[in-house]
Formats: sequence, C-alpha cells, structure tokens
Amino acid sequence: QNLAAELRTLRAQAEETAAAQEREAKTLREQATAAARQRDGALREVEEARAQLQLVAEARAAGRRELLEAQREARECRDGLEAQRRQ
Repeated sequence: QNLAAELRTLRAQAEETAAAQEREAKTLREQATAAARQRDGALREVEEARAQLQLVAEARAAGRRELLEAQREARECRDGLEAQRRQ
C-alpha cells in the first residue's frame, strides 16, 4: 500500500516535470522563431541599405563625371577666349 502511494507520487512528479519541460521547450521554440524573424528583418534592412548606398554611389559618380565635363568645357571656353584675345 505504501509502495503504491509512493509510486503514484513519483509518477505525478514525473508527469509534472515532463509537462514543465514541454512548456519550456515550447517557449524556447517561440523565442527562436521570433529571433529568426528579427534576423530576417534585419537582413532585409541591410540589403535595402546596401542597394540605396549603391544608388547613391552611382549618382555621386555621375555627378562627378558631369562636374569634370563642365570644368573641361569651361577650360576650353576660357582657352578659346584667350586665343581670340591674342589674335
């Protein structure tokens, strides 16, 4: 009789321990899923920022080319005017 009661107590404890571990495992899975979502979102933001940076770099390079071309044209114009003055 005493042995049966102890066995029931041990079974109840084992079941409660198993249930607690299952709850903890579920919580950990949910946290892992949330962390993966955050990671994916952060990676998307990084890719978007990289793409924007590339566009800015291309626009900067185009602006630099235009500036150099305008400076060249201005220099040629000045040189032309200087040559006309000398004639």
